[in-house]
Amino acid sequence: MKFVSSGLAVAMLASTLVMSNGVVLPGTAEAASRGYCQDYAERKATKKTNKKVLRNTLIGAGAGAILGSILGGKRTTAFGAAGGAATGMAVGGSKWNQYYRDYYAFCRREL
Repeated sequence: MKFVSSGLAVAMLASTLVMSNGVVLPGTAEAASRGYCQDYAERKATKKTNKKVLRNTLIGAGAGAILGSILGGKRTTAFGAAGGAATGMAVGGSKWNQYYRDYYAFCRREL
């Protein structure tokens, strides 16, 4: 019985210390602040967009180079690669706003 009561006392002390330091315990119903969620959403959207931009740029450049080489010589291949890379970059970057809105809404609801 003494072991149980001392364990309970330690648990109560630990929970008091955690809550007094401003740490939000998992499962609380409080939403994260607006500023925190803006920073969170910006970081996450930028990270996700950068990955997609790189992938789409490489795919676009490769597809453009292949198409350019089929249609003509070295100039056409270089032009196709550049055009494909630019298109891939634009398509990959166009999703940033949507990712930002999604991550911001998630943060305000869940974090």
